[in-house]
Amino acid sequence: MRAFLAPFVLVSAAAPAAEVVKLELTADDRMVYSKTAFEVVSGQKVSLVFKNTSAKGEKSMKHNVVLLKPGTTIIQFAAKCNAAAATGYVPTDKESKALMVGNTRLIGGGETATLNFVAGEPGEYPFFCSSPGHFDKMFGKIVVKPK
Repeated sequence: MRAFLAPFVLVSAAAPAAEVVKLELTADDRMVYSKTAFEVVSGQKVSLVFKNTSAKGEKSMKHNVVLLKPGTTIIQFAAKCNAAAATGYVPTDKESKALMVGNTRLIGGGETATLNFVAGEPGEYPFFCSSPGHFDKMFGKIVVKPK
């Protein structure tokens, strides 16, 4: 995961510790995220807490969150995900990693996963669920505003 975060670390070591902004996102068996847009400020520490709220537990649909860099289209990236079943439908090749900020693992009902990162340059960072067939309904964006 550290490799995903390195390009987004914009706060110098001498800068005071910034407060972490907590973003909360949920999904269930209806295949929709509870929110489709968030705003943060460049350089801000962000903790995206994702919870699968399905009551079906382990038998529920599994979901995740994949956060992409600006300019990367979900449909283009999602095509790579179906072939990555062994890694939770998140490609691990160098080219794909270069297009992502990071991702949560696939989680079942009642589970929570967190993606921590530092907001990068201003722009729109798309996110989506990479579980097969979910990306066209489960997507959104994190808008990073300038300081």
